[in-house]
Amino acid sequence: MARIIVTRGVKEYRQTIPHCIDRLDTVLEIGCAWGTTSALLHRRAGRLVAIDKGKSLLSARERYPRIQFEQIDGFDISRVLRLGVRFTKVYIDISGCRAIADVLAMVSAYESACRPQLIIVKSTALKRLLERATAWSSAATGGRRAGRAGRRPRR
Repeated sequence: MARIIVTRGVKEYRQTIPHCIDRLDTVLEIGCAWGTTSALLHRRAGRLVAIDKGKSLLSARERYPRIQFEQIDGFDISRVLRLGVRFTKVYIDISGCRAIADVLAMVSAYESACRPQLIIVKSTALKRLLERATAWSSAATGGRRAGRAGRRPRR
């Protein structure tokens, strides 16, 4: 099962790179756009494949000719798998145009299909949700049912 890091904004997303990527990693970047983050990943990773469905990819190829850019929609996982690359880390930046449900679907799909060690996802909406959330655990109640607010649980 992959560890998942959720970031808010480009700054946080890029701050993860020196802490999470090294020369032993083969990285998939989904949503590379102009290739700016790709260049940072490329400096640290052993191998990088950056994908995007948009036309900005053409400019990225011109600016960074040593990086492998592929024009693939990130939701077309079968096409990504046909590249024949075993990815250890996956960076996902599709949050500018996608709902949380789309981001979660993509994270889940890549976790199952690629089985990376780590997935880093940039989604302000998802991070806000997670910051407000608490995971429920029956251990938190000591195995007892929680009573209504202001009342003690029945015994």
